[in-house]
Formats: sequence, structure tokens, C-alpha cells
Amino acid sequence: MFRIVCFLLVFCYGCFEYEETILFRKISSGTVEIAYTVPLKKDSNESLVKFLPTSKEEILTSVKKKSNNNLQVRDFTFRELEKSETTDMYFKRKGKVSYKLDFEDPTHLEGVLIGTFTIKTKPRSIAVKRDFPNLTDNAILDSSAGEKKIIAETSRLLREGKIQFKVLFPKDSECSSNRGFIGLGNLMYQIPLQETLENPESKTWEYKIRFF
Repeated sequence: MFRIVCFLLVFCYGCFEYEETILFRKISSGTVEIAYTVPLKKDSNESLVKFLPTSKEEILTSVKKKSNNNLQVRDFTFRELEKSETTDMYFKRKGKVSYKLDFEDPTHLEGVLIGTFTIKTKPRSIAVKRDFPNLTDNAILDSSAGEKKIIAETSRLLREGKIQFKVLFPKDSECSSNRGFIGLGNLMYQIPLQETLENPESKTWEYKIRFF
């Protein structure tokens, strides 16, 4: 339950940003670029959200937990936001993290990206399924009195916050998706954070890419 409360807190409007871009250069290799802003502890640069760390060492440890994983972390950056960049009433200190993951096998991304990521590959195509947790009334029912108060107040602030995903692929490829917008060589999908609380049907995203 503590993880659920932290998950909700970090998605509070104005205190969280998450952007993820996956570039498939070809069917078996590419790069993931991840950038996010998270609240920090009062006395250190450590993230208050365990699954979104602020140090390269923690990211490497998290990535390497998976067996047969050859992901490479590069271009890591971290900086604490200036006071003028945030007006959050709950979190006075926030940090921005960005890094890239190079992969030679897309199945190695399973268990590494936010939510769940599963991929099936064929000789000329891939099929990806993403699932994202929903925070419903059941989470509130299972919470303590203090957690219920935090969840209720935080959910009130969920209005315009969103998580943004982008998938890039060769322009001569074909793409289909049950959500988002498909352009020439790209697919974009945004999750309004309010849906993660209210709509249990909004958590699954599936897309397929056929390479030529």
C-alpha cells in the first residue's frame, strides 16, 4: 500500500513529469530515452519515488536486475530544479533526470520500463503490450486513515497532468495501435492522470509495427 500511495503522490499535478521515447532503428535494436521530474528528500538528492531513482548507480542496479540483460545506460543527467521552476505546495525540492538505454534485443526492456512492457517479435514485425496501474476506490478502501486523506487530497489535484510516450520507427514501416496518434514514422500516446484513478479500462496499450 505504501507503494500505491507514493505512486499517487508522484502523479500529483505539478509535481511529476514523465516522458519516454522508444526508437526502433530496426526490429532488434534501438534506444529508449527517459526523462522525469520527481520530488526529493529534504536532506539529500534521493528520490521520494523508489522506482524512479535520481542516481546513475541506482538506475544501473535496477536495469541490471533482469537476467540476460545487455542494456547500456548513457547520457545520464540530473539537476535539482530551481525554486523559481516549481510552485508545488507539497514538495519543496524536485529533481529532473534524463538518460538513454541502448538495446540490441527489445525483450530486454521487459521489467525495466514504467508499468509493464511485453513484446513479441516475428521475423518482420513486433507486437508490444503496455499495462499501467489504475488507482481506484479499492486502493482507498485498503488504506489507513492517513493514507486515505493523502489519496483524497492528491486525487483532487489531478486535472491536467499526463504521462507522455512516443515510439519512433523507420518511415517505411506500418504501425497500428489501439490508442494514441500514428504519424509518419511515429506513434504518440498520452495518459491523462485522472484516468488512472477513474477509468479501469484505460490501462492497456497495444501496438504493432511491421518492418519492410
